[in-house]
This record gives sequence, structure tokens and C-alpha cells, in this order.
Amino acid sequence: DELVTMFLAGHETTAIALSWSIILLSLNPQARRSLQDELDSVLRDRTPEASDYSELPYTAAVFQEAMRLYPPLPITVRQALGEDTLEGYPVKANSSIFVNFYSLHHNPDVWDNPEGFDPERFLPGQVKERHRFAYSPFGGGPRQCIGNNFALMEGVLALAMISQKFELNLCPGTDIRPHMPGTLRPKGGVPVIIKRRQM
Repeated sequence: DELVTMFLAGHETTAIALSWSIILLSLNPQARRSLQDELDSVLRDRTPEASDYSELPYTAAVFQEAMRLYPPLPITVRQALGEDTLEGYPVKANSSIFVNFYSLHHNPDVWDNPEGFDPERFLPGQVKERHRFAYSPFGGGPRQCIGNNFALMEGVLALAMISQKFELNLCPGTDIRPHMPGTLRPKGGVPVIIKRRQM
């Protein structure tokens, strides 16, 4: 089950996070320039490798901010094994408890400008003190997604490879809306115009 989760379910959610990253970069040219500057400085014209992951903090911040705004799995459900109390609320045995990551990621009590795209909030040294579950695109605790580190590295390196060679701009008139048929994806896909970057 864990292998299936990593190699099947993990790729879909990473692809969705990449889609949102591309959308947000298209809508935020300054963030895209900052990402391209980092890629040009660190990679120059070579293909990124796993060892480059820690050298691409801004690229990672873009990917993490995209998952904050649009977590691929915005909600999860847990079942209470027995009676309990949660934040003062009684919970009956076998009750379904819904955890809404989307709402957590947009909570103005935790996030400055919660609806805004601000990758810098995830840069080293910029992370403010906040509850450890305020940002939970992979869940948390003993049930945290087994593929979280794999997905982060895969997503960041894929974003680096794409952004290193191409600019993907949303087609004029594109109206991107979130849609949740199970995962939180852009409804109708992401129509883009692909432009090769001049290195």
C-alpha cells in the first residue's frame, strides 16, 4: 500500500502542484524572474540533480507556496477509534473527523495576506513561528504522507527543469478556477503558450 501511494498517487498530486506553480508564476512575473535568476545562478545550463535540491530555496518556496494556496489534497478524514474530546468538543466513537487543510492554509490568524502569492514566506529564515500543523499539504503526525520528501524533491526539480528552459504563460482570456473531483486541480486544465528562454 505504501509503495502504491508513493509511485501512483504521489505523481498525480505532484503534477497538480506543478500545475498551480506554473499558473501562479505566469500571474506573478517578478516571482518568475526571481526563480529564473536562482536557476541561472545555481544551474547555469546543466540539468538539475537531486544534490541541487538544497541549493534551490526560492524554487522550493514557490512550490511550497503553491501547495499552501492550492493543496492537492485539501481535505482528509479520520475515524475516531473511541470516544474523545477535541478542542472541547465531544467526539463519539466511530465518528468521522474532517481536517480541512485548505482552510488552515488560508487562516488569517496564521498567515499574513493569506490569499496572496508570496513564496518568500517559505524562504529559510523567513518562516515565522506558527503552529506545526498550520501548513500541512502532506497531513501530519503518524499518518503523514509517506511520500512527502519524495514529492517535494520531485516537484522542485521538475519545476526547475521546466523553468530553466521555458516560460509558460497562460493563454489570454484563460479563467482558472479550482475544481475538486477528489483532488484540487485547475478546472479544464492549464492552457499555456510555451516560450523557449534565451539563456
